[in-house]
Amino acid sequence: MTLALLATKKLGVNYGGFNALSDVELTVAPNTIHSVVGPNGAGKTTLFQALTGRIKPSSGQIMFNGDDITSLTGDRRVRLGLARSFQVTSLFHSLSARENLRLAAQGRFPWRALKIWQGAESNEQALAIADDTLAKVDLADVAARPAEELSHGEQRRLEVGMAIASCPRLILLDEPTSGMGIDDIGAMKKLIADLGRDHTVLLIEHNMEIVMNLSDRVTVMQSGRILVEGTPSEIRDNEDVRRAYLGSMITGGRA
Repeated sequence: MTLALLATKKLGVNYGGFNALSDVELTVAPNTIHSVVGPNGAGKTTLFQALTGRIKPSSGQIMFNGDDITSLTGDRRVRLGLARSFQVTSLFHSLSARENLRLAAQGRFPWRALKIWQGAESNEQALAIADDTLAKVDLADVAARPAEELSHGEQRRLEVGMAIASCPRLILLDEPTSGMGIDDIGAMKKLIADLGRDHTVLLIEHNMEIVMNLSDRVTVMQSGRILVEGTPSEIRDNEDVRRAYLGSMITGGRA
């Protein structure tokens, strides 16, 4: 039996009597693309915030690679191999694309930052990761441009690249195609598919064509709880899910 890379046990988040999450039991297998879907307010982003340590659960456990990480800070979770991109781009806008990635890579080697007498170019390991990541996210041609000068699609790929540069075992992607045009969506879809070959990916995404074509497993949430989980074909054929959430948007299959 394969050990789950990420698992929650009766995870709950309560805000002053409002249950944002209730008894969430999620299991993410290693080397899979696992999508979380549902309407606005279903609890998807709250789940990601709990998983990454941005908010403290009111109840339950979060297990990562067999270890209880419920009480760990976000930075310690990153060092264990858990990284996240955000729904709204979170970049160092005045720095170049390469510098953004170098800083993300350096987060895996924080002791290097203490060597204040050494310049950034001396951190060859972080720079090598940055350059490799630039190629992965197809931004090598704009490596020297400030992040603020990149297109929206390029900024979104750069942010995913910053998650990759931390050398994670699990990447959490929160609405990576948000606000994108058709051409940019195609590039992001390819990137997510490529990530799925080398990493475990947990994905929040409203674009159901991407979810149904790329996912190994899909979890549907409703009002802070898991409604149903299964393969894309099982979710596609679930009449309750079709009526309540997805309707005619459920099309296609695994690419």
